[in-house]
Amino acid sequence: MTASPPPATVDSLVAGLTLDEKTLLLEGVDAWNTNGVARLGVRRLFVTDGPHGVRKVRDNAGAFGLAEAEPSTSFPTSTTLAKTWNPRLAHEVGAAIGRESAALGVDVLLAPGVNIMRSPLCGRNFEYYSEDPLISGVFGAAFVRGVQSEGVAASVKHFAANSNEDFRFTGDSVVDERALREIYLRAFERIVTEAAPATVMCAYNRLNGTYCSENAELLTGILRDEWGFDGLVMTDWGATRDRVAGLAAGCDLDMPGEVEHNRAELKAAVEDGRLSPETLDRAVGRVLALIDRCAPDTAASVDAAAHAALAEEVAVEGAVLLANDGVLPLSAPGGRLVVVGEMFEKMRFQGAGSSLVSPPEAVSPKDAFERRRIDHAYAPGYRALDAAPDAALESAALAAAAHADTVLFFGGLGDLEESEGFDRTTMALPEAQVRLLSALVDSGAKVVLVLSAGAPVEIPHAEELAAVLLLSLPGMRGGEAAARLLFGEANPSGRLTESWPATAADSSCADDFGRDAVSQYYESIYVGYRFHDRAGTALRYPFGHGQSYTRFEHRELDVTPDGERIHAQVTVTNTGDRDGAEVVQLYVRNNRGRVFKADKELRAFTKTWLAAGASTRVELSFPLADLAYWDVADHGWVLENGEYEVLVAASAADIRLSAPLVVHEGRASLSPYPPAVDLAYAEPPAEVPDAFAALLGRAVPPARRSHRLELEARLADARGSFLGGIMYRAVVGRVQRDFDAALALPASPERDAKVKSAHFVLRMMPSMSLRAMAMSSAGELPYHVAAGLADLGTGHPLRGIRRLLSRRQGQEGNR
Repeated sequence: MTASPPPATVDSLVAGLTLDEKTLLLEGVDAWNTNGVARLGVRRLFVTDGPHGVRKVRDNAGAFGLAEAEPSTSFPTSTTLAKTWNPRLAHEVGAAIGRESAALGVDVLLAPGVNIMRSPLCGRNFEYYSEDPLISGVFGAAFVRGVQSEGVAASVKHFAANSNEDFRFTGDSVVDERALREIYLRAFERIVTEAAPATVMCAYNRLNGTYCSENAELLTGILRDEWGFDGLVMTDWGATRDRVAGLAAGCDLDMPGEVEHNRAELKAAVEDGRLSPETLDRAVGRVLALIDRCAPDTAASVDAAAHAALAEEVAVEGAVLLANDGVLPLSAPGGRLVVVGEMFEKMRFQGAGSSLVSPPEAVSPKDAFERRRIDHAYAPGYRALDAAPDAALESAALAAAAHADTVLFFGGLGDLEESEGFDRTTMALPEAQVRLLSALVDSGAKVVLVLSAGAPVEIPHAEELAAVLLLSLPGMRGGEAAARLLFGEANPSGRLTESWPATAADSSCADDFGRDAVSQYYESIYVGYRFHDRAGTALRYPFGHGQSYTRFEHRELDVTPDGERIHAQVTVTNTGDRDGAEVVQLYVRNNRGRVFKADKELRAFTKTWLAAGASTRVELSFPLADLAYWDVADHGWVLENGEYEVLVAASAADIRLSAPLVVHEGRASLSPYPPAVDLAYAEPPAEVPDAFAALLGRAVPPARRSHRLELEARLADARGSFLGGIMYRAVVGRVQRDFDAALALPASPERDAKVKSAHFVLRMMPSMSLRAMAMSSAGELPYHVAAGLADLGTGHPLRGIRRLLSRRQGQEGNR
């Protein structure tokens, strides 16, 4: 019998490919696939969103098309998951999504998103974990390990410093070296070194002047050479600018692909020597290695009931009791209960945009109340998909609440206020909700606010509310979680993973966020609580905050240095009459050396469950090296000698115990900055300081917003020009018609889903550039057409006409 030939190795496959086949393998096809090579048995990979459930579309609707998706469990969003402070749940959610991905034939899951919540106004905060890199890294690593345990590859995104939506296609994140290392790259570093993700997705934006998709320092110098990443780097959908520069920088896979111009440029660059064959082959080898690595079990059984139960568990643990005067938990027969707010029956349980999934069911709070036969009256009061007040609904709600003993007000942000694709301009709730909530409080009613939102919001009459329960975005079983928490069947144990300022003006980057395409990260390391601690901000709720139906006491803190690690032990006692869980937060107060630092930083945490009256001894530890700062003179981590302080806390503003920690293993404190920087950053700057350029070590790029139709100009900015206005009306007008058609549909869950999807695209399109549209359109807008329109828009009519008439896009080079 003839022996079977040995399986082909990656190197032998690369050697057997033609140049055309290699360039095809380095880009996607049909929006969600990679290319295959049938003659060599190289299969295609299927990639899809997302971080909170599998979004496998049934029909190819293009890169940003949110067509109807296959049913999958809608888990609580990442911000809710992180608020559990329980990384075990992140691993279990990742594994569950991995199993569902495998069953649906998905090879690569585009998740998790681990960008830092720089501003409460970022429209995509609900997809991220925290303002703190330790939380983001720990939860991201646990999620990746869970996904990849099922043979599905994870893609960690968006690398890096992607902190806003309005300028994500064209923006430049200008970040000083130290803040980049200590804040914005730290989570990625932990995930890469601890969880070995198969892929990393680069962001749309520029980082310090260079697009992330062609940033060699980021993709090769840091990611591969320093951190040892051996996987594949792919673009976000349409994030390619110069394909040759991108490949040389370490960006392997262009998604969604089907851009003939990019393939032609790669071939020409190899043939004329601008791109070495070895560089091309190395990227092709990474694609082939990813194909080998992906081994989803498509025959795997999915326990839908178990996944639904897990989603509910996360929703319960991730809910945060922000305030409570004792009214919660409610007792079932406890007086006349009136429920106000359409979110009671139309719960917002997930975010809008590319992470929108189609769950097999959704349990609203109304469903959960009815299952329990809770005696209550209900008045919608407002429409969830309409920010404008409705006088009739408002009057009916006030009348219903006139004789209530307790009013439950279900409110929060809707998909028209918060979504991928655009940023918020205010932290305020929709006008209809603010007006109605204010009227209820003014009437003297005892009001409990049950809040659904993926990011901080202003809370009207916060001091006059009886209680505030934050559900965040709790997934498809969020209504059941709400009922369990409100009626004391479960004890709230979630804690905030971001600071809640009273208004957006109090945030750490208020002087810059959303102002222009050049985003000046002038606050440096002072992000979130690192800013508020030193600035003394009067916060609505601090980082790490969360109440319980019981009480916890902390005592007997012992701190023991042990070589390269610091160990801390503390006794925690449940002094109340209910079982509950406490989140023990360990911060380290920094030494007072010559280098500016945050007052304190989170270094470890754990969640412990205790019966009423019980005590336990909790141990936490962290590497001594975590106390190092990034020195911009040495371009490396430096541990300073000095006196530190280990703090056990219930929140960043609630320190319970402290113990000294003296470090001798480092070096004496020495500032690498000029005196002007030391002076400007001794305290967090409230506005962009004159010393920001000195902090950067280079000039700050000038703010530039072109009002002509250029390749890199946003449609919203170019619409004032003649040609830009035509393009804007053509593109936005098309999606506006889709949105209007969705609004005109009869009321139904399907109609609401179509409204959310169309609104996401409608709000995102003005931020698109011609280049981004060409790179993400899968050939619908050929690059030579986009470049020709840009030539016309910038006063080069002859060149523009030549491009538009050209049928050989491969001959058209980047300008």
